[in-house]
This record gives sequence, structure tokens and C-alpha cells, in this order.
Amino acid sequence: MMTTTECAVTPNRKEKIQSLIEEMSDGLLEREHQIKLMMLAALSGEHVLLIGPPGTAKSELAKRLKNVFVEANYFERLVTRFSVPEELFGPLSIKALEEDRYNRLTSGYLPEASVAFIDEIFKANSAILNSLLTLLNERQFDNGNRRVKVPLISVVAASNELPDGDELTALYDRFILRSYVSPVSDNAFEALLDGVPQNFDPALNVRLKLEDLTEIQTLAGKVELTQETKEACKEFRRYLAQNDIVVSDRRWRKLVKLIKVSAFTSGFNQTRIYDTWILPHCLWEQPEQFTGLQKLYKRLVTVDGKTPPSRLLQVIKAWEDKLKVDQQAKTPKRDDKGRPLFKNQAGEEVTEYEYNYHKADEEGNLLYWDADYKEETTNSRNRYGHGKNKPIIEKGKNTPIFTQSHFSFAYVEGRVREIQNIKNQIETFSNHVDKEISEVSDYFESHLWLDKNMLPEVLDALRLSQKEAAKLLASATKLESGFKNLPLESQQDLMLDTVDNNNVIEGV
Repeated sequence: MMTTTECAVTPNRKEKIQSLIEEMSDGLLEREHQIKLMMLAALSGEHVLLIGPPGTAKSELAKRLKNVFVEANYFERLVTRFSVPEELFGPLSIKALEEDRYNRLTSGYLPEASVAFIDEIFKANSAILNSLLTLLNERQFDNGNRRVKVPLISVVAASNELPDGDELTALYDRFILRSYVSPVSDNAFEALLDGVPQNFDPALNVRLKLEDLTEIQTLAGKVELTQETKEACKEFRRYLAQNDIVVSDRRWRKLVKLIKVSAFTSGFNQTRIYDTWILPHCLWEQPEQFTGLQKLYKRLVTVDGKTPPSRLLQVIKAWEDKLKVDQQAKTPKRDDKGRPLFKNQAGEEVTEYEYNYHKADEEGNLLYWDADYKEETTNSRNRYGHGKNKPIIEKGKNTPIFTQSHFSFAYVEGRVREIQNIKNQIETFSNHVDKEISEVSDYFESHLWLDKNMLPEVLDALRLSQKEAAKLLASATKLESGFKNLPLESQQDLMLDTVDNNNVIEGV
């Protein structure tokens, strides 16, 4: 629940980032998500892939990202199937070749860029791929026999289509954040027609320095990855497995970095489940998979993340079943001497389990045993009139009398104590919900990256959770009362429990 505290992030830096995000959006329609992704990627030292048709402001977004930083070099190139390494990494030095050295002149090319835009990146051939992979992942470039560090902050890549072929899989995996850029919607079309192009040229005192990036990435590593965030990641992983989406271990490690940077730059020293907002933008392989991932995120931060734990629901149901069993439990009724009581044919309470009765036929005539003819008869005398037939006596069984079971004080006390423990858990959960309701609006407001439009759904889920917790608490209180009202054993009952079990009829 809401236990996150604000940490000592320089307020000026947070204000800078907020201002830059807002300014980057000026003059661009429906590109807020892409701007946030690109900014977070740059702050985390990661790269962004924009998929979509031409003419959707992909290159403009990259140029604006370059202007976020002080004295950042920018490189842009359209790649074709026929592109050669020189187009990206610089031409070979003729002077170096004359000296039997294989060096490139990298000034003005990708190895010396801070921000780069590479269009149609998946058309890159094998001659380009190896150097590009090393540069993207390790921030190093092999120039001749030397491996040099590059000042690269982030690459924004674009493509009209997804990669086709195993040789491009590794390159695709290097772009942690992915976004499909579609043309503006019908709702924004008129604004597009009326719009006037605007330059993004923030004041120097607003722009970020390279030292800012280093400090953000270093301090963000100290942010605590909370258990609720880990559980959300596990849910995403299960979803990926169910939908045959493969995500490498390396990618998961980088996603954790993004989550921590999301929390740190917003001023928090702990992640929250809300910081997993970034995962749907990083886990899809096909653009159509994004919708399902986004639905999962919304479910986790509203329904699943806010309802009482299912374990409490199950425990309450189990105890309700136990109480019902106890309330319906019966034990044999006994007299003052501890002997079990039975009901005879006359409805009287007796201590005899069995009784003798004169057998009768279906019409109610008493039956006798004719010893001469070896048969049952209704005649009390034998056929020759000089003797009596013997009555046929059989044994009957009286009906056991049961009464509601009585329970020991220790038994009832133990049950009540268990229910009180459950009540404490429910009250703790309810208090957490109340606390989160009181804080979540400010949390969303102060968070740089969260979609503020989701706040009403979160609040609705929390209020519903309040009601569910109240219902659970009422059920637990009812259980507590039910166990407290179970009939207790009297002192005489306790004495009767010591009676030898041999006095009890077997099967009763």
C-alpha cells in the first residue's frame, strides 16, 4: 500500500524534466506518450524504437530530444539495404591507410553523436550490424585496433515495419522501449490543419547536462524495488508465457532500471506498482500485443492491486463452514449418571438401548411358536389343546436421543482468538486502503510519468475495496459472535466426560 516517501532529489532537476516534457509536446498532436518514452529512455541510457508509417513526426521527436541536453551532438541517417558502414560510422582515413592503419574519421557521425535518429533501421545489413550492436549496448566503437567510448545518450530508431529475419533479432532487442506511432486521430485532425509548426528550443538553464544523467542513473540504482512491484513483474511474466512472448533476462534487468528511474526522477526512494506503467511499452513483439499488456497493467493497479487478498476471502469461507459444523454438531443426551438416553415406543426417555417385545404379524396378531409343527402361529395353545405355544419374543432398539453439542471454554476461546487475528488482518488492510485513498491523488500529481487520466479508476477501485473490506470485517465479526455463543460445557458435563466409554453403546 501507499508507504512511499519523497527523497532528496534536487527539486530543480524534477522541475526541469517536467518543463522539458511539456515544451517538447508543444506543436505536436497526440505524441505525449512517445515524448515521455523518449525522455525516460534518455534519462536511463536506453534507446527507443518508433514503428509507424512515414510522416508521423518520428524524426521531429528525435530532433527535439537532442535539444533537451546542453551541447548535445545530433546525428541522423536513413538506412537502406545498400547502405555502407561509412554512412553511419564515418569514412576511412586516407592518411591512416597510408600508414597501414585502419581508422575512420568519426567526426559528425554516429560514434560522436549524443542523440541519433536512424530511420528504417531494420534495413541495415550485416556489415553495419555488428558495430551498431556494440555501440548501442556497450557505448563503445571499434575504430581500427582501438575500442573507444562514445558519448551516446540515446538512439531513436524508426521503421515502417517490424524486423524480418533472425539476424535482426538482437538489434530489435536492443531497443527497450517501443511505440507505435499512428497518424493523428479524427478528433485531432482539425487541430492538425490549423496548427503552426513550432521549434523546440528550451532555455539553456532548463536543459539537462551530462552530469545530470550520470547522477540520475547512479542514484536511481539505490531506489528500493518494492515487493508489490516485483509481484506485478511476475504477473507480466506469467502473461508473456501464456501468450508466447519471449523476453530475455537482459531485457528484464534493463526494465528494472527504467522502473527505478521512473520513481527516482519523480522524487521517490521506493518504486510503486504504478511505476510498472513502462512495462507494456517494453514487452510487446507485435504492436497489437500492446493492448493486452496495457489492460493487464490497468487491472493490476485497479482491480487486482486493490481488492482484499483472496487468502482472506478463502479463510473467512473456511471458518464459516467450521462454525456451521459446530452449530449443527450433536452429542448423545445423558442422565445425571452419565448414561445415554433413548426414546422408547411410548416416547419416554429411558436408559435401555434394547427392549423385548411380543412379535406380531402384519395384522397385529401376536405370534407364538408351535413346537410340534416347528412354525409360527397366532394360536396361544397348541392344536391338541393340551399345551401352550411359547410367545415369540424379539428385541427392539430404542431411538438414541441427541442434543446440541457443548464445547469446552478452551475450544471456544481458541476459535475466537483465531477470528480476532483475521479481523486484525482485515483492519490492517482496510487502514492501508484508507491511507492510500488519502495519498494517491497527491502521488499521481507529483509523479512525472503516470497517466493522470487513470487516477479516477484507481480511486474507484480503492473505494470499492473499502466496501469489500467492510463486508469482510462484518463477516468476521459475525463469526466471532457465532463462536462466542456456542453452548459451553457445564461442570457436570466435564465430569461426565470422564465416564468410561464402555458405558456408551457402540455406534451411538
